[in-house]
Amino acid sequence: MSWRSILISNGGKLSLQKKQILIQQDKGEFTVPLEDIAVIVIESREIVITAPLLSALALNGITLLTCDDQFLPCGQWLPFAQYHRQLKILNLQIEMSLPQKKQLWQRIVQQKIVNQAFVLEQSNHIKTAQKLLSMSNKVKSGDKENIEAQAAQLYFQTAFGKEFRRWQENNINAHLNYAYTVLRSAVARALVQYGWQPALGLFHHSEVNSFNLADDFIEPFRPLVDLMVWKLWQENRLDDGLTPYTKQKLVSLLHYQMSFQNQTFSVLAAIDRTISSFQPAVISKDPKLLKLPEMLPLKEHQYE
Repeated sequence: MSWRSILISNGGKLSLQKKQILIQQDKGEFTVPLEDIAVIVIESREIVITAPLLSALALNGITLLTCDDQFLPCGQWLPFAQYHRQLKILNLQIEMSLPQKKQLWQRIVQQKIVNQAFVLEQSNHIKTAQKLLSMSNKVKSGDKENIEAQAAQLYFQTAFGKEFRRWQENNINAHLNYAYTVLRSAVARALVQYGWQPALGLFHHSEVNSFNLADDFIEPFRPLVDLMVWKLWQENRLDDGLTPYTKQKLVSLLHYQMSFQNQTFSVLAAIDRTISSFQPAVISKDPKLLKLPEMLPLKEHQYE
């Protein structure tokens, strides 16, 4: 299991050297084994990448993110057709019934709200956390009553203040959006590795979105980002906008701990296990077979 995420902020050259990425910059050069890497985020506009390295990244299931002029991730490099039974998975997606999709989405929304309640407990909003837990039990198939949106409004305004809105341009949202994008790339990476077509979602279905399914499965993982951003906000770390320190903290979330079926894993490992449980849930038409992550206090996972 790969366990490293790399953030490259300075210019230089990235190339392939004996199954390792060779990073050459003014301050020197060093290598990292490809088998250790899950995600690379490149925010410098002065980076040169060789074609052999790009091919090696794809063959090793490594996702690469590039950033725009505002240093926000805007592009993603994913492996192509690495799964051995691609057509089987595509047929599963195409043939999935609407009721089946709605039941799976119900489970995802329920777990997302439960994880949001954990964030509020950690931020000492116990009564509202209990209210969210009650709301999670009211989510029905397809969430036709839109409990997710109701819970989100209550959740964010409790955590970040009554005046906070997710559409606002402020430092809190900038950090949330940055980390969500990195997390989404990790989910998309896992989907492709298991043969799923990311554009075919359960609930999300935009014709202009190539990652509808990733946007479905990211939901129960989002509260981990929220908790980290809340912590940085409490420490007054967001006042200067996205800084090298805060970006590094957000990228490193991929290696923080989460609970999965009563065991502790890194976020990357929890994503992998979540996506691996998707196929049996679809084949058996049993949404309970879809296993989802649970929150733990903020702490980097200790790899053994």
